[in-house]
Amino acid sequence: MKTIPFWQDDYPRPDTLPVSPLPEQVDVAVVGGGITGLVAAYFLTKRGVATAVLEQDRIGIGASSRHPGVVTTGFRQSLANLFDLHGEAVARQLWQASLDAVDLVGEIVADEGIDCDFARRGHLTLAAKPSHLTSMKKLVTWYEQELDFPLELLSAAEVATAVGSPTYFGGMVNEWGASLHPTKYLYGLAGAVARQGGLLCEKTAVTRLEKHAQGFTVHTSQGTVKAREVLLATNGYSGKLVRPVQRLVFPMNSVAIATEPLSAAQQTYLNPDGRTAQDSRWLHHYFRLTPDGRFLFGSHRHWRLEQDLLDCADTLRQQMVKQFPILAGVPLSHAWSGNLGQTFDMVPHIGRLNGVHYALGYSGQGVALSAYLGREAGLLLSGQKRHSPFVAIQPMTHFYYRQYGRFAPLLGYYYRFLDWIS
Repeated sequence: MKTIPFWQDDYPRPDTLPVSPLPEQVDVAVVGGGITGLVAAYFLTKRGVATAVLEQDRIGIGASSRHPGVVTTGFRQSLANLFDLHGEAVARQLWQASLDAVDLVGEIVADEGIDCDFARRGHLTLAAKPSHLTSMKKLVTWYEQELDFPLELLSAAEVATAVGSPTYFGGMVNEWGASLHPTKYLYGLAGAVARQGGLLCEKTAVTRLEKHAQGFTVHTSQGTVKAREVLLATNGYSGKLVRPVQRLVFPMNSVAIATEPLSAAQQTYLNPDGRTAQDSRWLHHYFRLTPDGRFLFGSHRHWRLEQDLLDCADTLRQQMVKQFPILAGVPLSHAWSGNLGQTFDMVPHIGRLNGVHYALGYSGQGVALSAYLGREAGLLLSGQKRHSPFVAIQPMTHFYYRQYGRFAPLLGYYYRFLDWIS
């Protein structure tokens, strides 16, 4: 079993990816070479804005090449709560943005000819408890009445056929959802940025930002670059570079495993419709078939960043086999982990602190949303837009959180408690 992300092993970083030395000056310096930073750079360069993407390691080494490739609507926070927190008008804008985000991914893939196995086959949410199915029934009605958005409710028997497991109590289908191959998509984005004239600067760790009247001097491991604006797009890997931003988002660890390729019969039994899926717990499991027929199974239940990956993989395998007994004799090929960026209100944000722009906080729903916020940030910085709902909602902070430390494990216990009482 390899302890690297399956996606990186299946489609490594192309040697032909056009990287650049650090320039002396740009209009916008984007810190972070994941989806958010690359999409922001893509739309900035299309507008003729001189842009450099500064990545401390290699392009896409973080969560953007480690996620399961699930492209779906909504937020970690429930939409009904967003209506209460931000009012109907803003909540509807956020919901529409999440729909548009899935479309945006498809549009970029089509426009740039990115061969990344993009497919819109829908997304399943599965009831882990009888009470969760009761809540789903209410949710399906609410979405139809309030948003005119169809969600199909499934019985336990229908779910057993849809995912090859008798352990769920029902579920619902969101047909808007899609899936893709993360590294094929990511490197396709990077190539598109370079074709538009954007600079990809790898092994360029930003160490300090020096603000002055004309913008910033960005100090990096490769020297300095002057920039009119700086966009921080580091999400779950945000460190101490801009301390106020660090307080907005905390890293949440996600662990995943992948099996060796399954037979055609096993694939049909486990996922006849090719949908992605997750269960209804706060600390949920997610799963899908990879394009080459492996079963990918992951979880947000592992909160300690320093945990032993092999122990986590063994635990995940036991949980996977409990849900899907047909996989009992199938060996694992890969196990990996990565950091997500979660906010206290469980929605992403665009803003500006200490003169630095930021776009982050997807809370595990980031494949579509990171592209959307990247585009929003690019359009705002280039003057093509003046407003975004993700700027309008103010991020939450709490006095007791200043850095990751012991906080996330405590939050993990809290979510386990919520799962227990639900």
